[in-house]
Amino acid sequence: MNKVWIISAIIILSVLKTSNLYADENIILSDSWGMSFGFRGRGALRSAGKSFSLRNSPDQSSENQAASAAAYSIDSLSVKFSLELRDWVSLKTRVDYYWNSSFIYNLYPKDYEQNKFHLRDFYLSFPSNTKMSSFWIGRRTFEFENIYLFQLDNPFNQIELQGFGYENEVFQASIALNNESLFTTGRDINGNQVLDSDNNPQLFQEHDLIITAFFSGKFLLSEGKIFQPVFALRYYQELTKQENDSNNVKLDTVVNSSSFMVGGIFSRPLADGLKGHTTVWFQSLPTDKNVRPYNNAVSSSYMGKGRVPPNYPQNTIGILDSSEFYFTPYAGVLSGIILLNNTYASELPVLKIADDKKSLEHDGTQTSRLANRLSVDIQPVYFITRNWQLGLDLSLVYVSRKLIASDANSVVITPILKYSFDKKLRTNQYFFFSCSFGYYDWKIKAYPDGTKTQNLFTTQSGINFLL
Repeated sequence: MNKVWIISAIIILSVLKTSNLYADENIILSDSWGMSFGFRGRGALRSAGKSFSLRNSPDQSSENQAASAAAYSIDSLSVKFSLELRDWVSLKTRVDYYWNSSFIYNLYPKDYEQNKFHLRDFYLSFPSNTKMSSFWIGRRTFEFENIYLFQLDNPFNQIELQGFGYENEVFQASIALNNESLFTTGRDINGNQVLDSDNNPQLFQEHDLIITAFFSGKFLLSEGKIFQPVFALRYYQELTKQENDSNNVKLDTVVNSSSFMVGGIFSRPLADGLKGHTTVWFQSLPTDKNVRPYNNAVSSSYMGKGRVPPNYPQNTIGILDSSEFYFTPYAGVLSGIILLNNTYASELPVLKIADDKKSLEHDGTQTSRLANRLSVDIQPVYFITRNWQLGLDLSLVYVSRKLIASDANSVVITPILKYSFDKKLRTNQYFFFSCSFGYYDWKIKAYPDGTKTQNLFTTQSGINFLL
C-alpha cells in the first residue's frame, strides 16, 4: 500500500472519530458563562492519477472537471469559537485556513492567500432584554445557502464586514467600513505611461476605502416557504497618495464609484418529495471601459484602473437553483442550475474555435458585450446502505458566445461513491471517490507534456464536512 492510501486511511479514521463535531458543541462553564465551538473543512484524500495506471495522466493538483467533486484538493479548514456572558454579551470568532489560494468575487474582489490564517469573524453581540433581537459590532461574515452540486458560494455572501449592525427574527441591517486593495496605472516624470516587461501598462497597488450598507430579511410564507430579500450597496473611495516616491511615478487617479446587488432567495421545505432553494439577483460593479479581460485572443490585457477583476462582467443577471427530489427511501435526485446574463464594460471580440481546435481566435468581424451562460448538473443517487451512496453525475456547460479565451462548452459524466456520515441525500458530511469523463468542444485541456485534448479522464477522492 502506497503512502497516499495510508494517509487517506488515517484521515478517514480521524473524521469518523470526530464526526460529532459537525455541529457546534455547547459547554456551560457556570450559571453566567458559556462557550461553544465547531469546525468545518474539505480536502483531498489522494492524488487521483496515482490510483490507476494511466499513461500521460493530467496533473490533477490543478485540474478537476467534476462539478460535484469540488473537494479534489485541499481547500480549507474553518474553526469558530464563542464565549457568552449570559443575558449581556457574547464574543464570536471564526478563523479560516487555506491550503490553496482562494479568490472571492463579490461586490469587491477579495484574495485569500494560502497557508495563512484569515479572521472571518470577530465581533461582540449584545442581546436585547427580550432576547428577540441583538446589536453587533466588529468584523462579521454573512453566508447564505450554497449551490450544492457546484459547491458554489451564494453570490449574496458578505465577507468580513467591519462595522456594526442590528438583527432580529425578521431582518438584519449592517453598515461596514473596509480597507481593501485596488490597482492603478502610472506615469513617469515626463508624463509617459509606465510599462512592464511585457510592454503592458504597469500596475501599482493602492488602498481603497469601501463603505457597505447591507440588508437582508426573512419572511415566512405559506406552507413553510421562506423568502429572503437581500440588498447590498457599496461606495469606493481611493485612499493612497498620488505619488510613488520609490519609483518617481505619478499614479493615475482612481475615480470614486459605487456598486450594488439586489435580489432574493426563495426556500422550499420538503413537500411532495421536493425541496430546495432558488436565488435571483442583479449585480452592477464599478469598471473601466478600457480594461480588457485576460487571455482575449485579440489584445493583451491588464486589470487597469477599474475595480472589476479581469474576466468578470460589469453587470450580471443571475438565477441559481439547488433542489432535491425524493422518490423512495432508497433513491433520489440532486439538481443544480446556474443561468447568467453577463454584460461586459466594453465591446469584446467574439471568438471562434481555430481550425486545429487548439485555441480560440477572432473571426475579424463580430464584437459583443453580452454572453449568456448555462450550467446544469443532475445527479441520481441510490442508497446502497444508510451511509453508502452511489450517484451518477451529469454536468452540462454552455456559453452562447465565446468572449473569454477560457470559454468552452462541455459535457462531463461522473460516477461517484460517497460515504455519508449524516445519511442525507444532500449530505455535507462525507468522503467520496469518483471518476469523470469530460468532452469539450475544443482542446482546452492539456496534459503535463503540453499535449492538448478535447477528452479528459480524471479521478477524484476527497472529504467534505461542513457545519
